[in-house]
Amino acid sequence: MDAINDRQRGPEVSKEIARRLGFALAKIEGVRGVLVSSRDGAVLDANGHIDPARDAALTSFLGSRAEALSIDSDLRGMGRMLAGSKLESITLSGPSGDSILLPAGSAYLFVPLMPGRPAASIGPVAASTARRYL
Repeated sequence: MDAINDRQRGPEVSKEIARRLGFALAKIEGVRGVLVSSRDGAVLDANGHIDPARDAALTSFLGSRAEALSIDSDLRGMGRMLAGSKLESITLSGPSGDSILLPAGSAYLFVPLMPGRPAASIGPVAASTARRYL
């Protein structure tokens, strides 16, 4: 059973909303691509990705594990600091540049950025854009 219940997730993201959201996020300067995936790793919308199914699986895994930390963690040490917290974003860095993972209602957004574009400057814009559609 998933650690996050439906009430905590937020609104359902349909394929139509995912398409609109993906289009809006792709227009942000510095964004290289957008993937909208369900919480279980199904691709709802993708553009600019070489392997959307793989990226959706990775996004689902990372997002669900990060969200579970605040619920399933040991309440000693770091676990105590995370208890009751809510995932806002994850920044991934690699040789091809940064990427941002955002929870968005019943979905996750994976937004790879152009090389040299910092997640710290694009992440808040992407999160604000996502909130407008949910």
